[in-house]
Parts: sequence; C-alpha cells; structure tokens
Amino acid sequence: MEVKQRKPQNLGVLLIDFSPVVREGLGAILTKDERIKVIGDALDEHQALQYIKRASDQGQPVHVVLTETRSGKVDGVQATRLIKNEFPDVAVLVLTENPNDSYVIDAIHAGAGGYIFLKDMTPELLLQSIHRVVEGGTQMTTELLHTAVDNLIENGRKTLAERTTEGAHLTEREVDVLRLMGNGDSNKVIAETLSITLDTTKKHVRNVIDKLQARNRTHAAIIAAQAGIVGNPINGITQAKSELGSVT
Repeated sequence: MEVKQRKPQNLGVLLIDFSPVVREGLGAILTKDERIKVIGDALDEHQALQYIKRASDQGQPVHVVLTETRSGKVDGVQATRLIKNEFPDVAVLVLTENPNDSYVIDAIHAGAGGYIFLKDMTPELLLQSIHRVVEGGTQMTTELLHTAVDNLIENGRKTLAERTTEGAHLTEREVDVLRLMGNGDSNKVIAETLSITLDTTKKHVRNVIDKLQARNRTHAAIIAAQAGIVGNPINGITQAKSELGSVT
C-alpha cells in the first residue's frame, strides 16, 4: 500500500541576514500565507544552525531557509552548504539581485533548492516557491537556469562527453522523470503526469540523482542540460536549455 506524502501543516521559514528593508518586505509577504510561520532572522549561518536545531527541539521545525548570495556578513553559498550538510531535509532558497550572479552554480552544488531574482520577485512567486521546494520541486527562472548552464560549461567541471557517458545508463523511464524534474515539478506532479505511484516516482528520482552523481534534483537538471541528456542531442545545449527553462 502506497504511503502518501504528508505536507506539514505549518511551514517554518528562517531568514538569514537580510537588510532591514528587504527583511520587512519579506516578512510582509510571508504573513499573507497563514500556513507559513517565520521562525526568526539569523545574523549569520552559524546562528541559523542554532535556530534550526532549537526550532526542531521545540516542535516547530524550519522547513525553508531564505538567504542571499552575498550580504554584509553571510556568504549564501557557504550558508547553504553548512545547512544542507547538517540538516539535509531543510530546503534553501537563495535570493539574488544580480541576474548574472556567478554564485548560481556553486549554490546548486551546495544543495540550494532554487534561486529567485529580487527584482522579479512577486509575493505570489515567493510563496509558491516556498511551497514548491518543500514538496520536492525546484525554483529557478529561465534566465537564471541559462546562466547556470553557461557557467557550468565555461567552468569546464566535466566535458559534455563525460557527462553524457554518466547519463547513458539512465533508463527510458528515468529520462522521462528527469525531464519533469527539469521543469521543477514535484514528485506528486511527476507521478500524476506519468501515471505511476508516488513511491515509484521517489525511487526514480533517487536513481536519477544517484546515477548523475548530483547533489539534489536541481543539480541533476543542470547536469542533464549541460550534457544534452534533456532535449534533442542534435540541437545540443540550446534545446536542453529551452526545455529545462520553463519552471516559473
């Protein structure tokens, strides 16, 4: 018998070192959703870890952390890495003011569940993104995803041939799942789209991440785009970007 994935009744959200103006704006948005509770505003990543542990001990766990790529005291990439290493079930959403932020790919490697441009952020997008990452989906804008793929290629972490070789042993069903992961779809949406059970979907997602040696599902989608695994191989990266980009 399939065990249904249960959503937490209240989503605990923790902020890390935002400026007073941004923090006030985020707080105003988050209070619009009665399912969201702001746990606190940590000064840095180390205090964030203390907040997460204390909140969990008190029965109101942190589900999502909001941080910036760079601020006065915090390196968002390092904060993401520390949080995901100690609390892998906590999702991290990184906000950025720079559409060409070079930290994009590093945060994905560190385990971030998505990025949002502050200049493009609407209350609806922020609230949807929080729920999406908690449900197992990802949040990346088309432009940001393209930038991340470009950075991967420029950084030359692995050649297209190497990535394609890694992805060659994906089954046909796993490729179907990977395409939907690239759209930012949650496990529930993937299961409904492919007419398979939620448990089967979770197994496929885990297999895809493991086979691609990815940090998480967002990282798996980026690897797939770089290697041309997602999209028509004849069209290469351009087509892969197009298919993966429509997640907002």
